[in-house]
Order: sequence, then structure tokens, then C-alpha cells
Amino acid sequence: MVKRIVIIDDHPIIRGTIANVLRADPEFDLVGQSGDGEDGLQMILDKAPDLVILDLDLPRLDGLSMIRRIRAQNIKIFILVLSAKPEHLMATYTRNAGANGYVSKGREISELITALKTVLCGYDCFPVDCTDPTTVSGLAALSSREVEVLQNLARGMSNRDIAGRLFLSDKTVSTYKSRIQEKLGLSSLAALVEFASLHRLID
Repeated sequence: MVKRIVIIDDHPIIRGTIANVLRADPEFDLVGQSGDGEDGLQMILDKAPDLVILDLDLPRLDGLSMIRRIRAQNIKIFILVLSAKPEHLMATYTRNAGANGYVSKGREISELITALKTVLCGYDCFPVDCTDPTTVSGLAALSSREVEVLQNLARGMSNRDIAGRLFLSDKTVSTYKSRIQEKLGLSSLAALVEFASLHRLID
């Protein structure tokens, strides 16, 4: 049976490259592409694909938040993350959020297709050297949700905007921010941005 695929990535060249490979394979039907998180989520609802190839850094709605929304709505879809983020850090966070696989953008396109087929067969596909983030210095105490909040803070979003994106209250976001600063021993937003940049949690 032909599998329906959606690509959500804000880099047109990457989307185009993947699209060309998928169109050349009779096993796949590329039913949609988007470079925006909110539009991509709506596309998934409208198109009901079998699998989405999903970047983490997206306008309006980031990949981790999108994964959570998809799983919260019980949408039956395989999620394969394709990201430039360090796989030894982010693969576990995406798995915890509900993704089925993770491929680094530094890998060959053939590895992406292999991972895609593996996930469509019902198997998870994550890096074998995927490290639990709790073993990584500085990220030790942060939960997946705290990483999401930290990423959005580091992108310059206000507490209110983050609350809207993550379906939280302003007060809850403020609590997360205080907790993150306490856990990391950082007292300013500038320090949080520097930390996030150093650990490549943001581009």
C-alpha cells in the first residue's frame, strides 16, 4: 500500500530534495509540504498522512510542541524528526515527546529514507548512541517541557506568547522560567539565551 507523507521543514531546499526522492519512489505519495509549524499541523489534520517528516525549528510552532499536540489529539500518524540539532541531546527529548524516529540533517538522504521505511513498518528508529539528556552537563535537571520553554525564551518569545504556544497559563510559564534559572544557576535571560545557543538548542 502506498504511504502518504507530509514534509514540514522551513528550509525550501531541504523540502525540495526530500520531495524529489519521495516522488521517485512508488511506495510513497507526497501529499503536502509546509515551512510553518501551525500550517503544518493543520495540514496533518486535513490530509491525514501516514507519516510526517518534521523539523524542530519552525516558525510559529516548534517541532517538540507539534509532536505533543499531535499525540495529545490522538492523531494516528508516524513522526520522523529530521533536525540539525545534536542527535545525542535532542533524540531522547523527541522520543519522550512521542516521536517515532530521529535523523540528523548531517546524514545521507538514503539514511533518511531507510529510517522512514523502518518507522512505517512500526519500529522506532533513533540513534544507537542516543544519550539520556540527564547525563549531559548543564541539561541534567531539565525536563522535556522545560527544554521547550527554554528554547522559546531563547528565541525571544514573551511569557504570554509561550503560554499560548504551549497551552499553558502565563503563571505556569513564569514558574517554568524560574525553575529553569534555578536548575541551571543562571540569573538573567541573556544567560539563558547564551546557554541555549551553546548547547545548540536554538539556531
